[in-house]
Amino acid sequence: MTLQKVSVILGVSDSHDAGVALIRGGRVLAAMNEERFNRRKMSGGLPVHCLDEIWKVAGVKPEEVDLVGLACRSSLGAAIPINNDFSDEKGRTVLARKVAEFLEWTPVGKTLLTSNTALALYRRTMPSMGMARLSRMKQYLREIGVGVPVEHFDHHDSHVASAYYTGGERDCLVVSNDGFGDGLCAKVAVPDGPGGTLRVISSNHFANSLGAYYNYVTHFCGFNKSHHAGKTTGLAAYGDPEKTLPIFRRLIDWDAGRGIYVNRGKLFGNCLKDIHAKLAGFSREDAAAGIQRHCENILVEMVRHYIGQTGRRRIVLTGGVHANVKVNQRIAELPEVERVFVFPNMGDGGLALGAAFLASAGANPSGTVPVRLDDVYLGPAYSEREIADCLNRAGVAFSRPDRLAAEVARLLKNNKIVARFDGRMEYGPRALGNRSILYPATNTSVNQWLNKQLRRTEFMPFAPVVREADAAAFFKNYDKKTAHTAEFMTITYNVTDRCRKEAPAIVHVDGTARPQVLRQAVNPGYYDILDEYHKLTGLSVLVNTSFNMHEEPIICTPDDALKAFFQSHLDALAIGPFLVRNPRK
Repeated sequence: MTLQKVSVILGVSDSHDAGVALIRGGRVLAAMNEERFNRRKMSGGLPVHCLDEIWKVAGVKPEEVDLVGLACRSSLGAAIPINNDFSDEKGRTVLARKVAEFLEWTPVGKTLLTSNTALALYRRTMPSMGMARLSRMKQYLREIGVGVPVEHFDHHDSHVASAYYTGGERDCLVVSNDGFGDGLCAKVAVPDGPGGTLRVISSNHFANSLGAYYNYVTHFCGFNKSHHAGKTTGLAAYGDPEKTLPIFRRLIDWDAGRGIYVNRGKLFGNCLKDIHAKLAGFSREDAAAGIQRHCENILVEMVRHYIGQTGRRRIVLTGGVHANVKVNQRIAELPEVERVFVFPNMGDGGLALGAAFLASAGANPSGTVPVRLDDVYLGPAYSEREIADCLNRAGVAFSRPDRLAAEVARLLKNNKIVARFDGRMEYGPRALGNRSILYPATNTSVNQWLNKQLRRTEFMPFAPVVREADAAAFFKNYDKKTAHTAEFMTITYNVTDRCRKEAPAIVHVDGTARPQVLRQAVNPGYYDILDEYHKLTGLSVLVNTSFNMHEEPIICTPDDALKAFFQSHLDALAIGPFLVRNPRK
């Protein structure tokens, strides 16, 4: 098949954080996740809301789709383990986990479970395990007008493809580290030939999962959801890693001879119990610090190892483990690394896009090549009329300032909290200006009282947004090596003295910050607010945090925006071209 015959490709993932993506000729038209529509964080299962919405967003009709890529070869349907105690979103545990935990206590149980033979057998049987799921998917797609072939792809291949085809680097090393999926926890791949295809050079058994160990410690720290691992990253800065590092080194560590990290401890719930026992008596800060430092050390060694093996110095990172911005910083600081890109939707939320690219590469082997992802504003947008109708239905007073950016900047100068809702919704876990809350970065107390208003419990300061021209003045080592990935808030930097002085609210206790570096061409309206704020104050940095309440997904619709605005008692809402002031403030 040629590119002319196979152009529009739909990617679908029904894993946790389910989603869809549409690409045409290798370019991303739209991508989104189910949680934003059904309002259940990390929602799994068939993404019916996304499959209803994406056609309008992309300007494509279902009958125009030429091929469907389905991420993951197997799925256990309703019992997808998403929490760090291996339960699903309803607290249930899958039978396979219970059987594995029982077998581990038998004399040869763990040896059998972790053998390459068992892994190969499992991976060979995965397609048949997923037949009912595939049948349901095909039936639903036919019902909505998509009657074309459906191909399903490996979990980590989907991770790798999502990052490679959006990183803009043809000569690179692609590294995926995740909790687990389709029997694996990691893959390493390199481009193979001029057509843009990928060759896997390493993979790792799911029993060795470093991401699972991070989740065990997250559970020990009292954060009982898988998506709370970021809290462990923030908490780590308050502890002493040396107190618990020896424990983690004995349990899981890098094996240079095999080119993988290896689990010497137990599996699943047995390992979770063992971690709790071994860390008893240690503070949660020291436990978080130990696993954080150990992950950094292992993954630095992993990247260094494969740079040495392949000579590829441009690194592309993906998989849920690389939501860990401190790990990404450590990798970028390696002298051997020439450039780093972290796929913005690095967790399972990005699988659908990876599956779409894999389907494209299979159908168009010479026509699917990596293209630099300029932005992730890939979700729905709402017209001026739709926004005005929403405001009128809610009985909300609003104005339409002639110079909205200048008015928002004036409010920020006066220490008001302003939410911004405009343009297409961001794809991935970060709010990048279109579904964001903005506040001056000059007052360190903002971290306590704004978190309280948003009903959040966090250990990281809020992230900053800064204009591209100002970034190097605030963040050490900001340069072309990391500039692309810094646009998506996927890496931390050590801050400069100027940053500590002018923007203390965004500096963590370890002296780092996780910025969004903004180019004017990417989001002019958002950039104008920064520009106007600088004119009024001489300051270049604003706090940018996601527009949502605690334990809720980032907002999607104008109705979501109004609900979160009033629940969180913010001062003003810039929604489309309109400005809403909170009458109770």
